[in-house]
Amino acid sequence: MDLATILTTIALAISFSLSHCIGMCGGFVVACNIKLNQKSKSTQFILLLSYHLSRVLAYMILGILFGLFGSAALLSGANRGLVIFFAGVILIILAFGLFKRGKLLSYIENQKLSYLIIPLFAKFRQKNSLISFLILGFLNGLLPCGVVYYFLAVSLGSGSLINGAMIMAIFGLSTIPVMMGVGGILSALSAKFKNYLNLISFIIMLGYGIYFLYLGFMLLK
Repeated sequence: MDLATILTTIALAISFSLSHCIGMCGGFVVACNIKLNQKSKSTQFILLLSYHLSRVLAYMILGILFGLFGSAALLSGANRGLVIFFAGVILIILAFGLFKRGKLLSYIENQKLSYLIIPLFAKFRQKNSLISFLILGFLNGLLPCGVVYYFLAVSLGSGSLINGAMIMAIFGLSTIPVMMGVGGILSALSAKFKNYLNLISFIIMLGYGIYFLYLGFMLLK
């Protein structure tokens, strides 16, 4: 995986964690924080970090699956072009969906999968054990999310299960600092700053999608 992909993934992950992930997953994290009020600071840190590392593990497994599918489809030049071109189309659609935050994003993120995961989340949220926090984090990583789908499309276009896992790991790890401090960060951010981050993210995502379209088109020629 090239340095440009790594840096782009980190930049987008941090930007999205400030502008989108806090709204999407912040409620789950706050709920976990509330039930840890009676715990010591060190115990709170360990349990919350376990939660987020388990979330990253879920992302990595998804990245491996998409990267593996991409690698299987890239056995010929024509297939490689189709996969990369398709990934580019998905990236562009998600770029507009995340930027506009309208019906398209609602459709992407309100899938039936979430109705299966949320009851499980409510069940394990009642417990304070390390295992329950690991399960909660893993379930969070499986929730339908436009940002996650964006990076999965990048993983698909990477054509490698290793690259797919690395892309999702970098994305997930880059969101942890913000999500660990979700309460204080949420109150400190202005709507104008979030909109600015959304615009920057949109430009990067759109550019990356166009780049994938170009690569796919050149391979199809």
